[in-house]
Amino acid sequence: MKSLTALCLSLLSTCGCLTFAQNAVPATPEKGKRSDGQITTYQIKATFATPETCDYRTRGIFIIWWDKQFDYSKQAEDSLDTFMEVQKECAATYHMSNPPGPLAGYYYNIYLFNGSDRFKVHKWGMGQGTDTNGFPFLTLPLGYAKAGSPGIYHEGLHIFQYKATSPLYTYSGDGKWIIEASANWNAARKHPNDANDYMTLATITANPQLPMWYTYENREEGDGKLWQRFCHLYGIHGFLNYLTDVCQVSPGVILDGFYAETQELPQEYMYNQIGAAKFAGYFADHAAHNVCGYPHFPAGVEERAAKELKDYGTPSDFHAIVHTYTNAGTDGVWVRPPKDYVTRGWSYNVYKINNSLDGSYAFQIKGDRQGSEGAPAAFQARMVVRTGKTTRVEPVKMTTSTDGVGSISVKAADAEVYLLVVATPPYFKGNQTYSYQVLIDRTLQ
Repeated sequence: MKSLTALCLSLLSTCGCLTFAQNAVPATPEKGKRSDGQITTYQIKATFATPETCDYRTRGIFIIWWDKQFDYSKQAEDSLDTFMEVQKECAATYHMSNPPGPLAGYYYNIYLFNGSDRFKVHKWGMGQGTDTNGFPFLTLPLGYAKAGSPGIYHEGLHIFQYKATSPLYTYSGDGKWIIEASANWNAARKHPNDANDYMTLATITANPQLPMWYTYENREEGDGKLWQRFCHLYGIHGFLNYLTDVCQVSPGVILDGFYAETQELPQEYMYNQIGAAKFAGYFADHAAHNVCGYPHFPAGVEERAAKELKDYGTPSDFHAIVHTYTNAGTDGVWVRPPKDYVTRGWSYNVYKINNSLDGSYAFQIKGDRQGSEGAPAAFQARMVVRTGKTTRVEPVKMTTSTDGVGSISVKAADAEVYLLVVATPPYFKGNQTYSYQVLIDRTLQ
């Protein structure tokens, strides 16, 4: 099966095609609305299909079209099961709005295609666009047209994000990441045993110094338009799944912000809803979870993510480890990370020690008080010991908001020791750096 990541890269733009409207289900205000104003019956208004050229199925607010040359009625019915499930959860649990088409009394159009049918001229991938009526629509590849499809859970959530009332929960700027991250989060939480729903996680571990909200749109000047940077907003969903699936944070914290009418960015909204100290601690624990091989996620996630990075990534742009040492620390020298590695807001750095001796490692962190553009700095840190799938995590004690000390004992069999320095400033936008110094001492037993 083609990678969902690759399909998501086929972003759809506004399409300029012939518009028509056919009232297949006549609806008057008296018959089509309940007493509370909710529309219950819908009319057909589609840009890319007609009943003469395509078959279709309807359910609720949805209509799925496909080329009449084929019989995809089973795939359409199965897909509608999952679209209805998504709508029910979004409306009843998270109080999210229907998209513009259904709000105006028209079905939401979904075009089911196989790549060689009448829709092939559009060169669609899986995704959403806006038609000439000004209504969002969805294009659904045949391979994802099935009940429980991760693609439907992903794209289905997008349908109900469209009318968000929080102005910074939009597909631009430092809030853009939440759109794709939450959609991937939704797909992953529906498949708790499927490593494929975490395939983009290596975009984070390859460049952990990028800010939580990094996208291909708000990147730093000179950043390459590379897969691992383009897909960062898809891979950061791992943090959202860590919050809800491991830390037991309410899923509402992820989705309620869309319709909260808040002026906060998504990351700031979650920070304030969860609490500053808890949110920072969870983010640092998530970083350690990544280094540990994702032990709380489905089996095989680390290997699946590594394959995706190998297939699509550019090794010259990997910054996974700042420095690697062997049975040693920094030899009494305070070390700063280079500019390409240093933490940005809500990101982390990794230092690795290849170990084969009994003893202990002591770590000291001395953080700058401000970021490179003057924002107040704050740090967390974690120590990780790993041998294969066996891991141990301990926190570094922060003596101030920026400084910390910690030590960890190791045996000769403890092959890898890591220090993670995690930037958790009370500032939630931009690409400014938050630098620091580290001192690592090695003591033999």
